[in-house]
Amino acid sequence: MAKPYFREIPNFEYISRNTGEQNISDYVPVKNLFKRAKLREDIFGDLNFFEKYSIIGDERPDNVAFKYYNDDTLDWVVLLSNNILNIQSEWPMTQRTFDKVMLEKYGSYENLYSGIHHYETEEIRNSLGATILKSGINTPPDWKTNGNFVEISNSSILSIFSGDGINPSTTVNVATTNGIIGLEVGREVIIDGVPEVEYNGRFVVTSITAFSGNIVFNFTYELVSAPNVAAPTLSTLRTELISYVLPETSETRGNSYYYEFWDSGLGYPVLIPSSEFVNPITNYQYESKIEDDKRNIYVLKPRYLNIFYNDLDDIMNYKKGSTQFVSATLKRGDNIRLYT
Repeated sequence: MAKPYFREIPNFEYISRNTGEQNISDYVPVKNLFKRAKLREDIFGDLNFFEKYSIIGDERPDNVAFKYYNDDTLDWVVLLSNNILNIQSEWPMTQRTFDKVMLEKYGSYENLYSGIHHYETEEIRNSLGATILKSGINTPPDWKTNGNFVEISNSSILSIFSGDGINPSTTVNVATTNGIIGLEVGREVIIDGVPEVEYNGRFVVTSITAFSGNIVFNFTYELVSAPNVAAPTLSTLRTELISYVLPETSETRGNSYYYEFWDSGLGYPVLIPSSEFVNPITNYQYESKIEDDKRNIYVLKPRYLNIFYNDLDDIMNYKKGSTQFVSATLKRGDNIRLYT
């Protein structure tokens, strides 16, 4: 049974403002748009009354209504089921409109399709399967130290030994291949990939032993106990790395960004390069996701329409007791002309 929405809205009579000959008591009937239908809270909050639906292409609310209720005049039921008040902004745009609006907003197709709107994380899990970092977090591309986010500058190890290289001690001497810009005593380095695992980890620099300007080539750090091997054998490919953790206020830009976390399953800290978990989101991807999210709606199941109609009648009808009451479908405003 067709039930056009505006036909259900009750009338309101207010004093006529028309010029010309008219009686002092002339009224003009209009629809009372302040009367707004809505689904009952117990229905609106219960998903059993609805079906999930994804809007296809350029479908309009009346298309969806016809598909579900075989009546395109029930488009208002579709809108009310999703608490949509402004169809212009809350219903997905047609592809033609979307293209036009986006071009006006971003100025050019190059900026729309290639311009970076923001960066988002992918999910990081530890070796036990626990989520360490959630996906979809907006992350600026130029962060410095920020909680678990660390900026580091990598350099490979030329040589590493403890003591004098023959008799091990807790003092470790490190020589770099290319040097590290801005390394200072008291800053932290991460040693990784040395065959003797005692040398690996995160350490505080205790001295600078060779440098040129602000580029440090050799430095030392301390172990808790002397290692078993005084001079580890390194790979000829220089796969052993020194990672300098830049301070938050540093002006030096590192060449990599990492996310650091303690992996309880492995028993040691893990560093993941940002290239593996941070993705650039273009302006087009960002705007398209907003539109795609609008496509996911709920539609009231057809068998519950009569319940909604009964509630609608109750909401829309005027109640007796007001001096403006004329009937269940009509109120009349006060005539101020009679008092002047």
